[in-house]
Amino acid sequence: MRPAAETACHALHAGLLRAAALLVPAGQRGEWQREWQAELWHVSRSCEESKFCWQAQREIAEFCLGAFPDALCVRRQMHDAAEPAADVHGSAAQCLVGLLAAALLAMLAAGLLPGLRAENDAARYQVKHGLMVVWDGYRTASASQPSISQGLYEDWKTTRQRYFDGLAYYRMEHEVASLPFARRSWNVAHATANFFVVMGIPVRLAAAPDEAERGLPQVILSHAAWVRDFNADPAAAGRVMRMGSRWVRIAGVTPAGAWRLPGEPEAWLLEDDAQLKAEGGNGRLGYLIAHLSRTGLREGWDGEHISITARGPQADALDLNGSAIATQIVGPWALCRFALFLALLALPAVTSVSLGESNFSFHRPSLKRRALRVLFLSAKLALIATIACYGSMLAGYMRTSEFSGAAECVQLVACFLICLLGFRWALIDQRQRCPVCLRRVTHPAQVGLASRTFLGWNGTEMICMGGHTLLHVPSLPTSWFSSQRWMYLDASWEFLFADSPVW
Repeated sequence: MRPAAETACHALHAGLLRAAALLVPAGQRGEWQREWQAELWHVSRSCEESKFCWQAQREIAEFCLGAFPDALCVRRQMHDAAEPAADVHGSAAQCLVGLLAAALLAMLAAGLLPGLRAENDAARYQVKHGLMVVWDGYRTASASQPSISQGLYEDWKTTRQRYFDGLAYYRMEHEVASLPFARRSWNVAHATANFFVVMGIPVRLAAAPDEAERGLPQVILSHAAWVRDFNADPAAAGRVMRMGSRWVRIAGVTPAGAWRLPGEPEAWLLEDDAQLKAEGGNGRLGYLIAHLSRTGLREGWDGEHISITARGPQADALDLNGSAIATQIVGPWALCRFALFLALLALPAVTSVSLGESNFSFHRPSLKRRALRVLFLSAKLALIATIACYGSMLAGYMRTSEFSGAAECVQLVACFLICLLGFRWALIDQRQRCPVCLRRVTHPAQVGLASRTFLGWNGTEMICMGGHTLLHVPSLPTSWFSSQRWMYLDASWEFLFADSPVW
């Protein structure tokens, strides 16, 4: 026999068996490899001869190749008998992922709404408390019409006031503004230079780039005109434009707000008292803005309407009226908190807040399991509240780009309904989840007879597919069985759930 050829054949046979063993699952690979090596030894002994024989080596090689079909058959059987993967349908993770995806989608959609940004600005930038529009009741029936002369404003400004600590004046005119791509007629308020100081509205004035532009009159755009005519361009501040018969420079943009001034100005042209007097004279009527002092507020002049007896320019007595400019608004987040509070108050009226009774038998869930159950319910409620807040903002401000009282009403109602219905669903869902694995119980079965409700158990029985609990829900609540009950299964049930251990 040739030793080199014999050694090569033995190496070939061992390599074939090792390659076949790689196809066998790792758990049984060693056992099958030992079995094939023992059979190879017997085949080699039966084919052994005094001289090297190629026929015998071919038979041994055919035996080794036969290990491959065996390995494939074992692999196929092991795959068919493999333990099924854990059922994730109705799992706690699946529920939380779905709620989280809905919350992120609502947050992303609400963040793109210009109306919501205007609502936030309206809540952040509000006019001072105690601002009044002063108007003459003998000349007009409401504050919406101009009734105060500039002479009266200058007279009040130069005399000591007891009930007011700030005065501003403006009159309305129609001006044609030459925009980059169009010409538009604006309601322009020719206002005193201290107008926005008295109003308490923060307006950042853009600095003029050169000395020539510093001498131009300054125009403050309203937020609505900036969005409508300049497409909310941040570079609009500092731009020079023609308005009427003069060149002006856009000095800034007012923030969106709930306040509405008589005349509905779309732009404010800031001028000193001499310019206002030269253009309109003392007889031109306008609007007087007054801020109540501490004395005025202390004596009760902080209502919606007040009556004022004042001295006129000719030392005559004037009976004037004052109307509050705007009330304080709460903002979108405060509305969400209020709606959430109302939903929590109304929740016990639409569903039971109990999670059911428990029959522990011999097993009681661990403290960790009970804590996870509470955390799961808390996470669901928090995500539902987030969806309600951003979803209600989306519903309220989808069709508006400015602050709107109607949008606030829609947001409040939508947030309340989403919170109420969402919390109700969360409690119902929690009552149908196993307290151990937090999967939904399935396979409902009707147990008992309706005619024997008061004598025996009658209702629906559902089981946890993890083999942890049975849920009993009475079809008709009675004095001895008024709410659902959980029955925890002990180790004797484990053989029914071989793929899902009980504990």
